[in-house]
Amino acid sequence: MQHVQVPPDFDPWSQDLNFTVPDGQGGWVVVNSNMQVLDQYRYYGFRLAISYGAGFGASLMLFLILVLMTKSERRKSSIFILNAACVFANAIRCLLFSTWVTGEFYNPYTILSQDWSRISSGDFATHITINIFGMLVNALIYVSLSLQVWTVCVTTPSLQRSIIMGVTTSMALVSFGYRFAAVYYNTKLTLAYKDTSSIEGLVSISYMLQAVSIWLFSGVFTYKLGYAIIQRRRLNMPQFGPMQVVFIMGCQTMLIPAIFASLQFAQILPEIVSHVLTVVCIFLPLSAIWAGIVNDQNLASRGPDAHQRLINNNFCDTTSGSTVVEGSAVHDKGRKMSIWSDAKSRDTAGIALTPIAPVRNNTSSNEILIEHDFEVSRQNAADHV
Repeated sequence: MQHVQVPPDFDPWSQDLNFTVPDGQGGWVVVNSNMQVLDQYRYYGFRLAISYGAGFGASLMLFLILVLMTKSERRKSSIFILNAACVFANAIRCLLFSTWVTGEFYNPYTILSQDWSRISSGDFATHITINIFGMLVNALIYVSLSLQVWTVCVTTPSLQRSIIMGVTTSMALVSFGYRFAAVYYNTKLTLAYKDTSSIEGLVSISYMLQAVSIWLFSGVFTYKLGYAIIQRRRLNMPQFGPMQVVFIMGCQTMLIPAIFASLQFAQILPEIVSHVLTVVCIFLPLSAIWAGIVNDQNLASRGPDAHQRLINNNFCDTTSGSTVVEGSAVHDKGRKMSIWSDAKSRDTAGIALTPIAPVRNNTSSNEILIEHDFEVSRQNAADHV
């Protein structure tokens, strides 16, 4: 082993590294780097692989839960189809990204020397497929968010509902358009073996618009539910019921993805961008458990307590052990209210009625039907309301 002389301030952990690379004209040149760059590259690769691996596991687990816990008749609903497709597509995207980290695109020599000669057609295929599934997940997320915003705005006046849906849909389309442009130019430059630094501004704008879109949808969703609760309190109906549960779940499942969308711009967590779509995909089905209302216009008319009646109606069918008590139990400003009662307490009820499944008939245009992706325990729902 040959001994060398080093300066007094020599730091072996940041020493220079030399890479010999072809110059493209038959000769060779030396490219200089250092240990710190290599170490940062190593850490980022580990963190990125862990992030996408965790996203793949979480998405796959939630997809299995959706399929196994949802009744067969519920699987035909648009909410279930969108959420299941979104979670499944995101699982494939995360899996492909995990394999990308082990491919030639992320080889240390390829990154540090910028020599792309060893990249195979399979590596290019994986890269293009990742971009395609990323766009697909984006499209499914925006459609699902639009559907959920539509359901909470279904009892609002038509003009307000049209304005809200117009603004949110326009924002989603603009965000998706920038994402499509970024993916197109990224793929084009990659296939041509060119540096993608020229589109960094476009990619940043697409991420910013994505964050703004998620915040906009989250704000509309939580505001509408919160406003409905305020209206109920003005009508002297402050009890903790399904509407309050919907609001709590809506705050959790819509605001947390929005926070993750904002954290992606923090330089201390550069790999947080991998969690944005995954968190939205995972939290959307949780929100849909409570906000999965389909605009079928069959059950409830518009009014200040329409959301409460919509949710309560969905807990009733012919197989339920719950009963609806109507009569002198609750009176509020002349309005007769329906309350839940356990089957064992029928002797204390004035008139106990067994709820039946709603019958579809010719109804007015102001009626809607509620559906949920998960089968909720009706006995538990009755005990908690």
